[in-house]
Amino acid sequence: MRVGLVLLLDEKVHNVANSKKYEENMSHLKKEIEDFLQSGKNLYIFLSKKESYPLASSVTSPRKGQNTYNTYTKTNYDFLPINIGAIVSASGKHIEFSGNSIFNDLYKKFKGNLEYQVYVENINNSQVVFTGKDKTKILGAIYKAGNGNVVTLPYLKYDTNKFIEYREKEDKSYWTDEAVKFGNNFIDCLLAIDQQLLQDSEKTPPPKWSNQEKFSSKKTIKIEKEIQQNEKEIKKIKSKNNKLYEELSDENVLKDLLFEQGKPLENAVIKALHILGYEAENYDDGSLELDQVILSPEKYRFIGECEGKDNKDINITKFRQLLESLNADFARDEVEEKALGILFGNPERLKDPNERTLDFTQKCKTWAEREKIALVNTVDLFTIVNYLNENKNEECKKACRQAILDWLWWIVKFPNIPN
Repeated sequence: MRVGLVLLLDEKVHNVANSKKYEENMSHLKKEIEDFLQSGKNLYIFLSKKESYPLASSVTSPRKGQNTYNTYTKTNYDFLPINIGAIVSASGKHIEFSGNSIFNDLYKKFKGNLEYQVYVENINNSQVVFTGKDKTKILGAIYKAGNGNVVTLPYLKYDTNKFIEYREKEDKSYWTDEAVKFGNNFIDCLLAIDQQLLQDSEKTPPPKWSNQEKFSSKKTIKIEKEIQQNEKEIKKIKSKNNKLYEELSDENVLKDLLFEQGKPLENAVIKALHILGYEAENYDDGSLELDQVILSPEKYRFIGECEGKDNKDINITKFRQLLESLNADFARDEVEEKALGILFGNPERLKDPNERTLDFTQKCKTWAEREKIALVNTVDLFTIVNYLNENKNEECKKACRQAILDWLWWIVKFPNIPN
């Protein structure tokens, strides 16, 4: 079964009548799906990008010509009659296959077309089929629902240019032969999966009374006890692994200095600054937001801004933002002395650090010299803090802090790693 939702609401316009109609349609669709699953059939869902839609429950008019709406939010996954877990937006192409034999053919033929636009966490009572590199991030699974199954799968991607042919004389678009072949192969895979799942569910589920010990052989009881013991061990191991994943995630934060941008890069810079002995944190009072407010043990105060570029050098745009942040910070009543500025840049972040040739634009460097701003390449920062994270060396930390002060006009050159 393929499910599609037609959303009639403009994201910027709240309309009570349309919202009510949307809820009615959603309720009707959910009931149809519940009946469909109860009849023993299977629902297949390709996990596409999670989207949110604002709806209006009521409207008031406090002044003439002014409408105030009471709003709430729905998503394109709210039609599901079961909870498949917490849906988290993310994207990528690295997909791990569990080896479930039912899906072997699908994975073999279409693994090059599978990608993920979301992943699911905290799932219960399901068979995991696809995961990300992190096994807790579920990209596809089988959920028992009624007498049937809800089967989630990674998003199926194909080349539209190769699959659609436009015929100018007819002013119509048609599927190409390649597209039809692709579609037929994919349908065959789904039908094979569906047939196998239906066969597995044809056997009558044992009634509760049949679980009484008097109906079970000694060997059955022994096997069941072994299974229960194994499940306890699995639960313990999963719990340990979840803690290890958390530790691993925390330990790998510094790696984000090499390839991240945005919030992950900001957090990695803060951790690096803590290692160097600084106090550092994000600042947001509702009107002013700063990537980092930094205080050294020597009582020098800095404002930091972070920028990552995929394949380019760090340009003047973020530099201007840093200057604006410095002035806005100085305008606060509690700030008596203007802070120093640091621009943390991660140029060509998707390349191997050894292959990068760019850093900051010449205009950035000229302004840094004029405004006395330190430019820090986050790859250089990673190199020194990665050493200090594993080696206690207060002198080296102090030398790094001094280097930032000494280079308040250019790209910071950190001291060499001690032998």
